Parts: sequence; C-alpha cells; structure tokens
Amino acid sequence: MRGRAYFLIGGLALLLAGPVGAQDAGNAPEQTPIIVQGQRNPDQAINDLVSSLPPAPPSGHIERFEHSACPVVLGVSPRQRAAVVARMRAVGAAGGVPMGAPDCRPNVLVLVTSNKRQFIEQLARRFPTYFGERSGREIERLAQSPGPAALWHLNGMVDADGRQFDPPSNSVAVLRTTRAGSRLTDQAHSEFIGSVLVIESGAMEGLTTTQLADYAAMRAFTGADPARLANRNLSTILALLDTQMGSAAPVTLTDWDLAFLESLYRSDPNIHAPGQRGEIRSGMRRGLERAGGRQDPN
Repeated sequence: MRGRAYFLIGGLALLLAGPVGAQDAGNAPEQTPIIVQGQRNPDQAINDLVSSLPPAPPSGHIERFEHSACPVVLGVSPRQRAAVVARMRAVGAAGGVPMGAPDCRPNVLVLVTSNKRQFIEQLARRFPTYFGERSGREIERLAQSPGPAALWHLNGMVDADGRQFDPPSNSVAVLRTTRAGSRLTDQAHSEFIGSVLVIESGAMEGLTTTQLADYAAMRAFTGADPARLANRNLSTILALLDTQMGSAAPVTLTDWDLAFLESLYRSDPNIHAPGQRGEIRSGMRRGLERAGGRQDPN
C-alpha cells in the first residue's frame, strides 16, 4: 500500500468482541504526569532502547510517521476509547509526532480482542488491504507471534524534502529533485503511513487507560518491539505487557520513553540507519540530562 492509509473502521467492529476495557485512570489521561526514573547504567539502557527499533540495513532508514498520525481505538468502551485516543495524541504531540487534526481519517489502529491469532486471521480474510503488501506467510507469522500483542506498519515513500510520491502501479517511480547525491543520505526513503496494533483483552487486566494509551503510543509511533529489549527491567512502558501479575509495572510513560520518542522524531530521516541511531542516542542523552534521568533513585 502506497501513499496514504485509510481504514474502514465500521467493518472492524463486526470482527471484535464486545467492548472490554482497562481501568479508568484517576486523572484525565492527558494530565497524567510522566514518571521520572533513573538507570544504573544509562548508556547501556539507551543502547537497549534504541535496539528495540525495527532492524534496518546499513544503507536503509529507520522509519517513522512524517506526515499525519491519527489514532483510533476499538474493542473498549466509548469512554475509554476517547480517553486512550486523547492520551495517545498528547504523547505524540509531546514527542514531536506529526498528529492529524481532530477530524482526521484514522491510520493508527489499536484493536482490543479476546483472541489475537483468530482476529488477525479473520482480518486477513475479510480486509487483506490492512496488511499492505505482506504475504500470506508474513501474516501468519504475525498471527502466531508469541505474546499478547502484534504490531505492523504500512509504508509509503517520501523524497528528501518530505514530499510523498506514489508511483503508478506496475511502473517505476520518477523522482524529480535538485538535491545533489551523497554517500551519507538518500534522495528518497520510506515512512510509516499507517499502523495496526492488536492487543488481547486478557493482557489488559489491571491496567489503566493511561497505561494502555502510553504503551500503544510508543509501539505505534516508533515501531519498537519489546521482544528486542535485551534488558526487560528497563524504565520503559514498552515492557508493560511482559510484567508478571502482581509485579511492579510502569504506571505511565517514563522520561526514558519520552526522550526516546523525541530523539527518534528529531533525527534526520535522510541519513542512513547507523547515523540515525547515533543521532537518537545522542538526543536521548541530552534529553535525559535535562530531565534528570541520569539520577539514580536508589
């Protein structure tokens, strides 16, 4: 799928079970503060967080939303739906994600269902365009992936000035630019134009709407995968669903998460992946120093 991703929300409601939900947070979701928490080895923690981003070859790019991100949540009550969307929009705006207008057409889906595998298989049969150009085998891997959540993105192409271009079907795209070529940058790269996050309702037991929204925002806006975290004890909302019942879990987005999100969206999307990762690490160090994130709470 190229250009823009538009999802037909009405049809999805038929695939989802009745609304289930997280607990209501005590405060309005957009007013919930970010938790400031330190790490004993901040440089290693930064490296671990950056390594959770989708892998990219040395000549490739780390993708992100470069135009409009417009979240919607299905499978929870209307009240919780509004709270989660409001919080996701607040987190995205704080992190520099280009958020769509309030009446934008949704392209960031958070879908809560009782059975992740069954839902993805049904979605593939009824709405295959939701998976972009993924093959049947790739979709099956998503359905059978371990854990209670599955995430995938749809991609488009932009030039070095951030302009989207959509090559005609079965033909070669022609890029017109006055920029000079470079070994360090490309004249075009891919971006996120849509994302789908499927979460099993059983994994949400005991969670607040703020926790659900912050987890969904970090996954959808960055593409980060908790399975790629070498250290599951990091101060990050990404580890939320891996926390054992009865154990301490992040209650909200942390200053590490916000520094990660901000640094990703401030990095130069035109440089190759190794350079982007270096910019993200440097940006996180500066952001954490401003936030006091290097202080050890012990």
